Amino acid sequence: MTESIGEIKCEEEVAEVFSLLGISKFGCEVYLKLLQEGPLTLSELTEKMEAKTSQLYYYIKELVSKGLIEASSSRPVVYRAVSPSVLEKLYIEKTESLRARILERLKATAPRKQKLASEEPNVYTLKNWRTFLARAEEAAHNATVDLIVCGDFEFVKYLNETIELKEKEGVNTYVLLYEVPGINIDYSKLPKLRKIRKYVSGDLVVISDSRVAVLSQRRRSLLEKPNYGLIIEDPVIIDYLEQDFFFRWIRSEIIRDENIKLPTSFTIFRLALYEAQKLLQKKCRLRVLVYGRYVRTGEDCMVEGELVNTLFEDSRGIAQLTIKVNGNTVTIGAQDAIIEDIAASRVEVRGAC
Repeated sequence: MTESIGEIKCEEEVAEVFSLLGISKFGCEVYLKLLQEGPLTLSELTEKMEAKTSQLYYYIKELVSKGLIEASSSRPVVYRAVSPSVLEKLYIEKTESLRARILERLKATAPRKQKLASEEPNVYTLKNWRTFLARAEEAAHNATVDLIVCGDFEFVKYLNETIELKEKEGVNTYVLLYEVPGINIDYSKLPKLRKIRKYVSGDLVVISDSRVAVLSQRRRSLLEKPNYGLIIEDPVIIDYLEQDFFFRWIRSEIIRDENIKLPTSFTIFRLALYEAQKLLQKKCRLRVLVYGRYVRTGEDCMVEGELVNTLFEDSRGIAQLTIKVNGNTVTIGAQDAIIEDIAASRVEVRGAC
């Protein structure tokens, strides 16, 4: 608080703190009077607050029971308020206890299994910046296969702990930074990841396992709080965002770009292709397990074979893996594949270099 003690009154914000602790506005006023002018006896407090002794005694007993004021063993009894730091600890304990109970009840109420994006494609709008940040962090935390993050330095720094944890858990994590006025990049505080690059522009994006994307824009300054954000669970839009990220990625300035660790998995096909291509150039022997569907029939499939070739032609829009299965050549494309044999929803890369 910026006011001096003498200026503090039990106004709305202060009253809210005491209300959470089960103290009325008048009880709040009693505490503040003792904080500012105590220790005081009951008669002294009655005179200063111009209240009835019986009324004050009731609230004093309540404040003592809540641990907000202390009573002496002398006669007459002298009362004093606990320090603001003690009040703060009581408030934090209460809010944490309340948070835990409420979340436990909410989790018991919510469905145990969230619907997949492909089951119910949709786009939701958020109008609160703090909620947007929380949803971005939640999406990153839920990643189990791959995670892409694009944003300015402050956005990436906010997600640092989560994205570092995801990489330690084996999630393929890619971070693309861009600069906006007033938000300079402190390279010493970047997340310790194997994959991090810098591009000239971008959006605030988190995409988790190709299932959910969190998207907003901040391109002018740190003071700019986006008016809205999008929670995207439509696989067509997510695929478009992943393609946009990929084309920015391959044109960006490298900050750190270490080889992936095998075995590993991708839901983002172009990143799987890009990484496999680099490993083939190093003469690695690779096998690929593909989950997806046959392009011609639409039937689901799971196919494994030796990786024999990768093809990426930006000008023609071709991104393709070629594997050998029982002596036959099979071509693999992304989920929007048309000319390939299989449209992949997930690719596992195995082998050794």
